[in-house]
Amino acid sequence: MAEREIVIDSEIVYEGPIFSIETQQVTLYNGQQAGRDIVRHVPAIAVIAFTDDDHIIVEKQYRATIGDFILEIPAGKLDERDFDQPEHAVTRELNEELRMTAGSISRVMGFFETVGFSDAYMHIYVARDLQSVAEAEQLPRDLGESLDLVTMSYDEMKALFDTGQLNDQKTIVAFLYWSYLRG
Repeated sequence: MAEREIVIDSEIVYEGPIFSIETQQVTLYNGQQAGRDIVRHVPAIAVIAFTDDDHIIVEKQYRATIGDFILEIPAGKLDERDFDQPEHAVTRELNEELRMTAGSISRVMGFFETVGFSDAYMHIYVARDLQSVAEAEQLPRDLGESLDLVTMSYDEMKALFDTGQLNDQKTIVAFLYWSYLRG
């Protein structure tokens, strides 16, 4: 039977704008003690931006964490304005990254990204009926954000998935959801 650990000590050893690192001492089910390092990350959203039933918009951008370019669906972290209504972040990210607004936005799922060491949680939304945002209404992109927008068909995404070239977790989840929709 799975047993809960009991936290006996906890300390934040790093605190930044997006995440903090907490160290814990815990008592295990057998009475032994162990240490835990936990990344506390702000929640995030990601958007499956449909241009029609057979095409979505993905971004190609450089990610320093992997030292390479990656294809991914638009995403962003929640801030204090969004915690009660993550849809606000969806609207903002569509504007900042795609320069679009959506006629409809709906939440389809959420998941913990890496429970082995982090509490990071991501909400996945679908955006449809996309319209361009007038230049005067465009929000600034995040500092250093440089991306190429790519409209991809379902068949193109499936080819990337089938050959292991689709390797961003949220984008894989989006593709699998899209496959589910297509039945």
